[in-house]
Amino acid sequence: MNPIYDGYIKFLRDMSGEELPDLKEGYFWLNRQIIKGFDKQGNIHKFYKVVVSNDLEHIEIKKLKSYDDIHDIDLASWQELIDLNKEHLIQIESESLNLIKEKMQKYENYTSIIPVSMGKDSMITCHLVRSLYPDTKAIFNNTSLDCADTYQMVKGFANCEIMNPDKGFYQYVASDHMIPTRFSRFCCRIFKTGVMVSQLDHNHPYLLWMGMRNEESNTRSSYEDEWVNKSEWGKACWQGILPIRKWTEFDVWLYTIWRNIPVNPKYKKGYSRVGCHCACPFYTKSTWILDKYWYPKSYKRWREILREDFVNNKKWIVMNCTLDEYLTQAWNGGTFRNESIEEVVNEFSEYSGIDKSVAIKYFNKACDCCGKRIKHKEVLSMNLKLHGRNIEKFYCKKCLMKEYGWDSKAWNHQIDMFRQAGCELF
Repeated sequence: MNPIYDGYIKFLRDMSGEELPDLKEGYFWLNRQIIKGFDKQGNIHKFYKVVVSNDLEHIEIKKLKSYDDIHDIDLASWQELIDLNKEHLIQIESESLNLIKEKMQKYENYTSIIPVSMGKDSMITCHLVRSLYPDTKAIFNNTSLDCADTYQMVKGFANCEIMNPDKGFYQYVASDHMIPTRFSRFCCRIFKTGVMVSQLDHNHPYLLWMGMRNEESNTRSSYEDEWVNKSEWGKACWQGILPIRKWTEFDVWLYTIWRNIPVNPKYKKGYSRVGCHCACPFYTKSTWILDKYWYPKSYKRWREILREDFVNNKKWIVMNCTLDEYLTQAWNGGTFRNESIEEVVNEFSEYSGIDKSVAIKYFNKACDCCGKRIKHKEVLSMNLKLHGRNIEKFYCKKCLMKEYGWDSKAWNHQIDMFRQAGCELF
């Protein structure tokens, strides 16, 4: 649940065409695209749902069935909610500070550092640690995928070392032809933790103060106060401490406002997360439309990369969607629809220069021998080239190679020959 600032209200007005006179900074909250508010007794009320169009061109602000007239509710401001929850905030602050002192004593021979992303959780963790140990150094892992607001913020952040990767995200995508998805990704391992892991001394004992919380995910729900990233840190003698792991997101925001902790400008624009700008595969339409509105150059740059990847790799066959559907709805996931539709086949035919009667044969094919789904265009093309364009039975690469007695070298040789001959199938 994020507080709604003027920046997001401006976005809502511009993209919906509605005036929204009832919305104002300092009172409202956004949670899963639901605009909410609290009364002065702490009861929550749901007012609107933000619906993003599939083409990312506009939004609709829908009144919810449970809608109460805002004017009939004695709305609590953020400050009034802080006052209402002051005892709780003092308690969780005290518990976190005591934990920090306890772990600092336990690991007195370790060098303390605070990994910061300029996100709300790491900013609070840094605030808490530095309130006791003001000289503690911060480290910002430059993912090369942050926005200008974040970079401007980190450059002005006191006692903070910026660690840069040898090769940036976009360079990596270009050289290794990798598009991260929810099911296959590399970016977190390489750019979020990999930079720090590669540049810090593995033999030196570091105490890492981290802002991870149990509420964030099922995986993190089991984390304790002490945590070690065994998969990423390897044999490094480092120890992670999680001072705010028990805090809720609501706690985080109330505390941030109460203690006047710097807020990344990206949050004020309506984002729930501030990292991995434009290209994170876990973002959805609600974030993509913000990217398009607030950071049009970055949005366009990433979409051009996606467009090129889709066309070059003939992803009509894999995704069962059009190019526009891929760019606006489906690039970060798996198959968009189970069966092909005429619009998809026509577009594939047009881009590939293949007659529609042949193009349709590239979709929804499984190996007649082993049942494996065939996704790669060159395998489907090889079937059509070897067995004729009117075939009904298709075979996967492994089964085709077995039938013809080819190894990988022979397979590649055949593909190259057909391409050099100018066969339109390849």
